[in-house]
Formats: sequence, C-alpha cells, structure tokens
Amino acid sequence: MSKVDGSGGFGGRLEPERVVFFVMPEFPLYALVPAIEALRLANQNSGQRLFDWQLCSVDGRSVMAGSGMEISVNAGVSDIAFAPMVIVCGGNHPLQHFNKRVANWLRRLDRHGAILGAIDTGAFILAEAGLLGGHTITLHWEAIAHFRERYPEIQVREQLFAIDRNRLTCAGGHATLDMMLQLIRTRHGTALAQIVANGFVAPTIRSETEPQRFAPRSQSEEPSLIARIVRAMEKDLAAPLRAAELAAQVGIDQRLLYRVFRENLGEPPMRYYLKLRLQAARNELFYSETPIRRIAEHHGFSCLEVFSRSFKAQFGICPRNFRRSFSREQLKRFRPELEQPLALSGKTLRFSQPASRPADSGSGLLDGR
Repeated sequence: MSKVDGSGGFGGRLEPERVVFFVMPEFPLYALVPAIEALRLANQNSGQRLFDWQLCSVDGRSVMAGSGMEISVNAGVSDIAFAPMVIVCGGNHPLQHFNKRVANWLRRLDRHGAILGAIDTGAFILAEAGLLGGHTITLHWEAIAHFRERYPEIQVREQLFAIDRNRLTCAGGHATLDMMLQLIRTRHGTALAQIVANGFVAPTIRSETEPQRFAPRSQSEEPSLIARIVRAMEKDLAAPLRAAELAAQVGIDQRLLYRVFRENLGEPPMRYYLKLRLQAARNELFYSETPIRRIAEHHGFSCLEVFSRSFKAQFGICPRNFRRSFSREQLKRFRPELEQPLALSGKTLRFSQPASRPADSGSGLLDGR
C-alpha cells in the first residue's frame, strides 16, 4: 500500500483496493454519493487508481433509493465470491430485506478476512448476521435507541463513525465522508485525505469521536449547562424526572432551571422534555414495528390515550396514522403495481391499502423510517 512520501508526492501501488457498496432498498443516496466521490477524488488527485469500487444488490437488479431515484448495480451477492471490503448501505427498512442469502454471504466474507462496514442502518444488517459482537459501533442517532433494545450486547456510541479492527460504521450523511477521509488517511496519508476534503469544500477533517448532533447552547449561563440538562432528560425518557429532580441532577436550583430554558429556548423545561419524549417515540414508530402501546411506555406514557393525544398535538397526526402513512408511501414507491386498477368481471378494483401487518402488532423488527 502506498503512503504519502515526505515531499508530498504519492508512492506507487500495484493493485487498487476494491470496495463493494452493498445497497439495500431505500438506501440514503446522500450518504452513498460522498463515499464513492471520496474514492474518486483520491484517485484523481493521486494520479493513480488507488481504489476501485462497485455497487451490489441482493439479486443484481437496480435498487431504488429512499429519495425514489433508481440506480443500477454491477452485481448480485451470488456474483461476488470475495471482496476485501464491503460496506452495507442500509435503508429505512433494512431488516425487511434481510434474508438467509445475505447473512450467509456476509458471514462467508468475514470468514475469509474481509473488512465489513455499514452506513447508517446498515449496522442492523451486520448485527442480524451476528457480525458485530465484540465490536464498538455507531449509527444514526435516531436509530440508536432501537438498535440498543434489539442488540443489547453490542457496544454502541453516538459519534460520527467508529473503526474497530475490521469493522467500519458511521452515522450516514456527512459522517460518511468523515469515515472515508479517515480510510484514505490511514491508507495513503494525511496530505491526500486533506486534498480530498478540500475537494468537498470541507476543510476540516472531523475525528471519529465528535458528536453527531449538538444540544442547544445557553447564551447567558455556562455554555454546557443546557447540554447537561438535555442529556439528563434523554437518560430518563421512560420515567421522566420532575423539575425539582432534574434541577438537582445537574446541580442547580429549580428557579434557575426555568430561567435558563425561558431565556434560551423560549419555553418551560418540562414542555421541552415532553417534546424530546415525543420525538423519540416518533423515531421508534418510524424505525420499528414495536407495538404502539409499548412505544408509549418506553417514553413515559402509562396511558395510551394520553400518548396519542400528546403525539397528535405535537405532530398533527395520531401515532397509528403516522405509522400507516409511511407504510402506504412505501407501498406506492416500491410496489406500484399494487396501486393500479385491476379489471375483474366487468368491475374495476383498486388495491390501495398496504399489504402489511396491523400497525399495533409489530414483531420488533426494524421496519420503517
């Protein structure tokens, strides 16, 4: 493998490193593109083919991204006996498309020494195949809670990306570029990685442990105070703290707690706390098939009716209809033939409801952003 030499030039390389991107239906296009473009810019700016890449799907057929854009692939899993690096690009419903063929393929790659990676919810695929045990990983913050519930034995950290031996995982989006820049830096030196970053007009190469998101910052108090309060809220979504308990946990009095929120966020702390709980519940509705009653309990609502009213007041739609709405949209996008009129015995029938399980009888599988 070549490295950047002391003069800033790039040494020779006998063979390009091959990277396979395994794309699942509804994969995030905004994460796949920077991953590929980073490799292309590395080749372009080094004057060599340092990397080769190809796209792969389960069956070798084209795949539709979450945006509705359809892309062609180079191969199916049965066509790839081995690749030194495979990165799984998970979609909104990764386990819906997980099957034994995918699991066996990934396990075979692992046995033969492949580096396995995941972008965003691709981590669910590797975890379901039993390939993340003993590794520290990350994925998009919205899906972390459900991932931890499903795979409690796997160490998950909310950070941009994680490289743990032969496993690469990232949160998706901009974090995908950060992970690829680190890969380029490791393989070919910091100078080339910085050139690639400059090509993206991203002059700062972020480290893997930087946070995925930033909490609100206080303008009048200690800058970390709001962040500390929000972290305390997020730790207790299932059993919400009272205002006095929350203030005590961060070491301030209750009067200061209310003043900080009023001055910086324009609302009482307990109202903000409720919004956090409802947003977390919305994420679980989106990412999982967990029964709605259990989701309500996970986020501090012992009464389903209160949860439904609060959810509708915040988002303008009840939890059941929210889940049904994206299930219906998924059907239209990926099974459009079921939305077409069907002529039968002189009558016209139209299939307009998704052929799926009832919204409140989930199996716990990840099934729906």
